[in-house]
Amino acid sequence: MKNKYPRVIDLIDKATKRIPFFISEYLFSGTGNDKVVGANNNIFQDVFLVPKYLKGTVKVETEQTILGFKYGAPFGVAPIGSGGSIWPGAEIALAKMCAKKKIPYCLSSVASSSLEEISPHLEDNGWFQLYPPKDKGIRDDIIKRASDAGFSVLVVTVDIPATSRRERVKKAGVTIPPKLNLKTFFQALLRPLWSIGTLLQGMPSFGTMTKYNFLSQDELTKNWNEMPRYIDWEYLDEIRSLWKGPIILKGILDEENAIQASKVVDAIYLSNHGGRQIDLVPSPLQLLPNIRKKLGKDFPIIIDSGYLSGQDIAKALVLGADFVMLGRAFMIGVSALGKKGAEHIHYILHDELSNIMEQMCCKNILELKQENVTVKDDFFLHVIEK
Repeated sequence: MKNKYPRVIDLIDKATKRIPFFISEYLFSGTGNDKVVGANNNIFQDVFLVPKYLKGTVKVETEQTILGFKYGAPFGVAPIGSGGSIWPGAEIALAKMCAKKKIPYCLSSVASSSLEEISPHLEDNGWFQLYPPKDKGIRDDIIKRASDAGFSVLVVTVDIPATSRRERVKKAGVTIPPKLNLKTFFQALLRPLWSIGTLLQGMPSFGTMTKYNFLSQDELTKNWNEMPRYIDWEYLDEIRSLWKGPIILKGILDEENAIQASKVVDAIYLSNHGGRQIDLVPSPLQLLPNIRKKLGKDFPIIIDSGYLSGQDIAKALVLGADFVMLGRAFMIGVSALGKKGAEHIHYILHDELSNIMEQMCCKNILELKQENVTVKDDFFLHVIEK
């Protein structure tokens, strides 16, 4: 398998042939004209590392410490809604892999599995991603459940003030969790492994959120994006008083937001939601260096959106990130190879990153982050102040 599928992109075709079309559209599409999805993937082509040689050979160590936790690599699994719809049992397979490889697994509020179902498989590698409910009683209960279940880090997502249009998803007839109609039924028939696995696993629901009365299962299946959401700085302060562990603010792109967030939370998470929310925003990678300058070298910065290789991870680290999260890459692996795909994607990413570090003569992540980088003249974005 290492020779047949040495890159994540080598698995995309196999993944699309094993999942129904409507699920493939959910996994790969963004919103609008998918410009941001394309830009996220293409932006890495404009970044090059400049090796410093004559340092001898090195033995590479990929461990990275962030928020007081030591992980086996500087990357983890990003939150993806309804992962069990994409491939049956995907979330538990990924959680088990993360525990084995000692990397973080960030469970989405709208994952198929509940936080209570996932936490026993995570050891101390669990992050919980909160879509902030407008109902503060529900918010408080979710936070208590996450704490009681042993999740170590709370990731609060801010880039969802409105429901995304996601036109390709609508055209494909997707409901998340999936609800079969004549069109999707026949698409599912063409993917027997997915269909059998889904029948055996049971039709996915929103494990964590179905407890709450304002979101009945019928309402969730009809349109899960209708969940009432709200967040402002006062709301964030309230979360800070409720959660005793580290808090990460996810979805930050603006420098001013980043500076203000650094005074309230323990880390920021640069993200454009993988191009799934608004088809107008830049790649977080283009904003990263300037935000790093504003926050200084020590404040933790996490990043995602478009990462599909160890090369991509290395470029983000050199440009100022401390940690990289990947969502689609891991779901591609599980969709293509089943449960064993989780470990294979980890192998690819870890092996690519380790090889790059050897080639750059960097024995650890700190040394890699200090390497030189070259980018095209128009790569960095300078915001026009209003």
